[in-house]
Amino acid sequence: MINEKLILITDQNEKIEYADISNRNLEGNNEFSTIKISQAIKDVVKDFEIFTDVHLFLKNILNYKDEIIFPMKYGYNAPDSKSILPGICEAACLKYVGADDYAHMICNDKYTAKLFAKEFGLKTAPSILFRKPLDMLSVKKQLNFLKPPFVVKPNFGGGSTGISEHNVCFEYDKAAALICKLYSFHNMPILVEEYIPGEEVEMILVGNKNQITFSEEVQLIMDKKEYFDSEIWGYETKKIDDTNIDFKMSSLIPANDIHKIHSLFMAFEKIEFMRVDGRMYKGQFHLIELSPDCYLGDDCAFYYAFSHKGYTLSQMFEFLIFNSLKYYQL
Repeated sequence: MINEKLILITDQNEKIEYADISNRNLEGNNEFSTIKISQAIKDVVKDFEIFTDVHLFLKNILNYKDEIIFPMKYGYNAPDSKSILPGICEAACLKYVGADDYAHMICNDKYTAKLFAKEFGLKTAPSILFRKPLDMLSVKKQLNFLKPPFVVKPNFGGGSTGISEHNVCFEYDKAAALICKLYSFHNMPILVEEYIPGEEVEMILVGNKNQITFSEEVQLIMDKKEYFDSEIWGYETKKIDDTNIDFKMSSLIPANDIHKIHSLFMAFEKIEFMRVDGRMYKGQFHLIELSPDCYLGDDCAFYYAFSHKGYTLSQMFEFLIFNSLKYYQL
């Protein structure tokens, strides 16, 4: 039990019944997951309060100098969508759970996150960032530096925002058209990567810059498939109907790649938990993305790893909150 009050700041989204690649607000907890997460946290803290309106929280921020803040607000995909609340907490000298604004800025920028990962020796798919793809001719010319099939996605945001299961393109013309279309919808750089076939794995990490206290590998299963040669996890299954999604514990990532992932994690000043997604190709881990803002409901890979170790959802949150308090004792 944590003998302090916790303030949860999260989204107030309804269950998504329909979406397309133009939707910029697919990420975040829906009403059902917010209720389950709130109850799980309530069971392990002295007192609890929730805000779904950031402005209302800011209006009352001086009342929370002695509380623990848990930023779990996602909102529209944007360069700073994950870093605003941690930055506010830092400026107001509030204790908070999770990564600082710098870590969120690095990881929310998919292209920058790939460059960061390369510093630690991790492999990534060959890619090009199209900052202003305004005409098909120039886009197609740049695309010639990559080999199809391509994965096309907005550079900022998570939750498969702007990423359909049809965002895998096997032809240059179709890829170029999708790049321009996504840019018109999201008004942000569009990242194009060569498709990496293989098993999709997720490293679940908890700790701090000095040590890692929880490290487990989970494998994604889609439509009973474990090896993917043309599939990606789009919003259709991530946000609308996840009945064909499953997970299993795995040990596919080589020890030297695990060491690199751990080194990356501990390179951040304040980094308390993270999901590291990648594909296994020719026996090596290839990074897809870094998520210090990952979803923490009871139906995700993160909790799957904890449940495999015997934790309830409440116990997982207790573990995460205790881990965050260690930062303020360093």
